Amino acid sequence: MSGRSTEILEAARDLFSRNGYESTSVSDIAGAVGVADGAIYRHFPSKRAVLYEVIREFYEPVIVMARRNIAGIGDVRQRLRYLIWLQVRAFTEQPELCRLIIAEARPMEDYYESEIADLNRRYTSLLVEVVLDGQRHGTFRDDVEPTMVRDLVYGGIEHIAWGAVTGRSEIDPNVIADDLTRLICTGLDVSRTQERESGLVAQVARLEALIDRMES
Repeated sequence: MSGRSTEILEAARDLFSRNGYESTSVSDIAGAVGVADGAIYRHFPSKRAVLYEVIREFYEPVIVMARRNIAGIGDVRQRLRYLIWLQVRAFTEQPELCRLIIAEARPMEDYYESEIADLNRRYTSLLVEVVLDGQRHGTFRDDVEPTMVRDLVYGGIEHIAWGAVTGRSEIDPNVIADDLTRLICTGLDVSRTQERESGLVAQVARLEALIDRMES
């Protein structure tokens, strides 16, 4: 990518984050770079293309870093916690960009067929892989769809962190990661499921014994 393209993306990212995509014009971007409007179109076919490139530059390094880091974490629960923490941290460190993705890029008609949506699927698939690994090794129960866990985690984070994105509240990524990991792992934990099943079997046995005595 040329130096001018990089300047355009840096200016666009700043303007989109501060003012929003719809409220930012190509002229605004050109003015921030110090070029004529036509210079923008020599590097990008449209303002939408500029937006998607800004978001791509955000996603790709995060995906590479996340995949590298979870490969070095042995415990599956800690890998899950890391991915949760990483997502919450993004909301606290880059709230404007997160708001841009959620509130402006995602509602666009072509979003789900775009490269950006594919990048998001690649990113969230890391958590699906972690859950599947936990199921294969008997750490997590295997009767829960990993994609459901993915949706629960990322949907929950989005809901929890929206206050931080809009500036109404502050959150601690470590606290949220600890609490959400504990909650998710409690639901997925095989040993706890076995304890519940054993307890249910014992209750049924006691009930059958009581019925037998009553019938006698």
